[in-house]
Amino acid sequence: MSSPQPVLTPADTFCHQLSLSTADKLKFLLCSVFLVPVRLCLALLVAFLIWLSSRLGLLYRDTDTWDDRPQQGWRKVFQNCMWTTSGYIIFWALGFRVSIVGQQAPRSQAPVLIVAPHTSFLDVFTIALCYSSPVARVENRATPVLWAPQAVGNTIFVDRRSADSRQEAMNAILARARSPLPWPQIFIFSEGTTTNGRALIRFQTGGFKAGVPVQPVTIQYSRPDLTTWTRDQPHRFIHSILLIMANPVNQVTLHFLPVYSPDQKEIANPVLYAQNVQKMMAESLAVPATDIQRAEFVIENKKVN
Repeated sequence: MSSPQPVLTPADTFCHQLSLSTADKLKFLLCSVFLVPVRLCLALLVAFLIWLSSRLGLLYRDTDTWDDRPQQGWRKVFQNCMWTTSGYIIFWALGFRVSIVGQQAPRSQAPVLIVAPHTSFLDVFTIALCYSSPVARVENRATPVLWAPQAVGNTIFVDRRSADSRQEAMNAILARARSPLPWPQIFIFSEGTTTNGRALIRFQTGGFKAGVPVQPVTIQYSRPDLTTWTRDQPHRFIHSILLIMANPVNQVTLHFLPVYSPDQKEIANPVLYAQNVQKMMAESLAVPATDIQRAEFVIENKKVN
């Protein structure tokens, strides 16, 4: 008989402590002298290329109608250039090998990609690996570097503090997921926030309300101790990025699981749909599927109800 799994608390999922062995410290110290300057320069160059391809794709755009239709012609070329540089190329510049397991389904089979666990600031680059459009915080519109690639990538922005904004974002997700037009697939981190990856926390239902098939996608890093970035941790962003660049070889693995087609009960009940997809992904990752969520999400859900 297998022993029961321990009960996890929010502290177990939102905390991270960086602990390096003596061998790791010596390795990072030696490698940082050579690798960090080179990778930093490469990353800055790629960041410029991301911004340039995005700005070229946005030339002469009509901001009022930009998100009414998917990109075509020369704009689509620059959109794909942005995704390529901000996916495979930026990971290469940072010293990562990209491993793809399984096969990404076309939009016709799965309009929505459900992605978890969301554990790192590096996850933003996995959006580009999937050549898809994310749902992102409205604050990113004002970020100097991020706003252009997110705009050319047809990002759906949401202000979590505004009920009206959440409803507008939900309407956009529903419209795109059900649209016959060749939109990019919608990319959703269904946990809605970063965790330490020890478990999958409650999936938000936004990606499931359209009642269309979804493709679950899992993300795993070879050194999660270095890449994990969650809300409760003593070290800063600069520590994480320097250690990542000083590590000789990193790897990120995207696993495209089989397309999940909902039955009639799941179409009628997005919560049930989300729970079943969460369980499927948790089994693939060999971690628990929990009902844990951030406190502010509980407050927002109460406001909506």
